Amino acid sequence: MPFDKFVDIQALQKERREAVYQSLREITLEELKKIVNENLSDFEGDPWQANFLRIIEEHPQGSFYHAVTREGAIVLYCRDEDAGVWVLPHTGTGPLPDEGKRHVKEAIELFRSGAKIGVQQ
Repeated sequence: MPFDKFVDIQALQKERREAVYQSLREITLEELKKIVNENLSDFEGDPWQANFLRIIEEHPQGSFYHAVTREGAIVLYCRDEDAGVWVLPHTGTGPLPDEGKRHVKEAIELFRSGAKIGVQQ
């Protein structure tokens, strides 16, 4: 039956949020360029790839963050532009949606405050 594999969207979103909270780290421009070359190069000509490359070029001194979900999706975020992309290597890419950006910003604040990551305040 088509509905045999029901996915609880709220549980999935919570799991992804926790993975972002636990794996988020600030990265250098060199690290970012390496990640982009290894993971976004498959998407040459994709508007989201082009937009994120523009962001990197316009903010070489910017604050960039990296996180990974349990499904293996890579999240890249530029705090200076409040923009990001998600990449599922060799599969797809797209803009980080508003909810995803909110989760990254929350994780950044937790990270900067020294609070325990993954523990709801």
